[in-house]
Formats: sequence, C-alpha cells, structure tokens
Amino acid sequence: MKIRFAVASDMGRIRKNNEDAFLAEPELGIFAVADGMGGHASGEIASRMAIDSLRESIARAGKDEEITLSDDITATISSPVNLLVNGIRLANQRIYKASKENQAYKGMGTTLVAVYLSTPTPIVAHVGDSRLYHLRGQTIKQATEDHSFVWEQYKQGLMAREALSSSPHKNIVTRALGIEPTIDVDVQELEVQQGDFLFLCSDGLSDLVQDEEILGLVSKTRHPNHACENLIHLANLRGGKDNITVLLIQIDSP
Repeated sequence: MKIRFAVASDMGRIRKNNEDAFLAEPELGIFAVADGMGGHASGEIASRMAIDSLRESIARAGKDEEITLSDDITATISSPVNLLVNGIRLANQRIYKASKENQAYKGMGTTLVAVYLSTPTPIVAHVGDSRLYHLRGQTIKQATEDHSFVWEQYKQGLMAREALSSSPHKNIVTRALGIEPTIDVDVQELEVQQGDFLFLCSDGLSDLVQDEEILGLVSKTRHPNHACENLIHLANLRGGKDNITVLLIQIDSP
C-alpha cells in the first residue's frame, strides 16, 4: 500500500507537559495515537509505554520472532487483526503492572487508536476516546466510537452530538489501557480507495475542531504536513485546552 503521511503533536496552551504520544512506522505499517492520563506526568509514561509496546509487538512479528501473547488472548495469532489486538492487550498489561508496582504511577492510563496497514484492508483498533476518521472526496466519517460517558449518553439519545465537546463530563472515559488487568479492544477493517485519508487524533483536537472543519482543511491542502499544522493551529486558536496530536495518512495506491 503506497501512502503519504504526516504527524504533529503540540502541548496546547494550558498544559505544562505533553501526555500524548504517537507511532508512525511506515516500514512496519503501524500508526497510532495515545492520550495519557494520570497525575505527576504518569499519563506521559502510560502513553509512551503503550506506543513502545505496540511497536515492539508489530516489529517482532515482522521479523518472524517469537511473539509474546497477552494473558487474555482469545484467538489465534495468525491474522493481522489478532496481531494488532494482542499488541494492544499486551500494552495494557504492562501499563497496569507498572501502575501497581510504582506508587508514582498509580491510576495511570491511556487511550489508544491504531491503524495497521499490513494488508490491502487497513485494520483499525481503539480503546478510549482518541479517534480515527475516514475521509473520501467531500465526506468524512468517524470510524471509531468513543469509549466515554458522553458518547454513551449520545448513543442513548440523551445528548446531542453537538453538545459532547462542551459537556462537563466529556473527559470521563469508560475504557482505557492500564486501568484493569484485561481490556476489550474494538477492531474493524476499512475498505479504502486511492485518494482516501485516514485521520487519527487525540481529543485535544476533536473537542475543538468540528468534523466538517477537518474535512475542509484536509481537502484544501496539497500535503498532509500542511493539514496537520493548520489543524493544530486552529485548535490552539480556540484555546488549546489540552494536548493536541494529529496523524494524517493519504492513500496513494491501495
């Protein structure tokens, strides 16, 4: 699969450190964004652990090395789908173990959204409220569903989609890596065409920039780098209340 990609991460205008982390390894076909949580910079530790652990899992598979299986593996490791899910579950176990062994890391966790381009059909997996959007032509679709309190309210018809980002409960996630010893991972395959974009981001972007604005800025730029820079600039203009990480993949040829 031939692609172009760009990634950018910014501390924002309020936070004193960046607890987001990202993974962009075109040689391995793996891309991801993680948004850490926890006091005393432990969120930064959790997101970095998630990214490093996932990269290690994919890299070892690419070298045909023996793969470490997570304790809660529920399927064979023969397919790319199971490889990606196992990598995320293993990351969860490592973060959870670290939080129990080190008092400074107590309660730390992280969201994670990842896309694996090892096959003609990209595989998307996520835990938490970091998102992946699929852009085609003049349409944009949120491919992931947030694991959050407000998203559950929205699904039940108790809250309008437009009200999610302004809710005082918007930061309450219902699923994250490192909180429990096992984790459910949502996973799906995406059909892509030449010219499509896959856009991964933390909620520091999606809380401040509307879907249609993402589509507009991406479709108007000639290179993913410019789109990433413009999107972070727009989020900062609107307050930059959180760390902001964006990762844009353009499908040149599937």
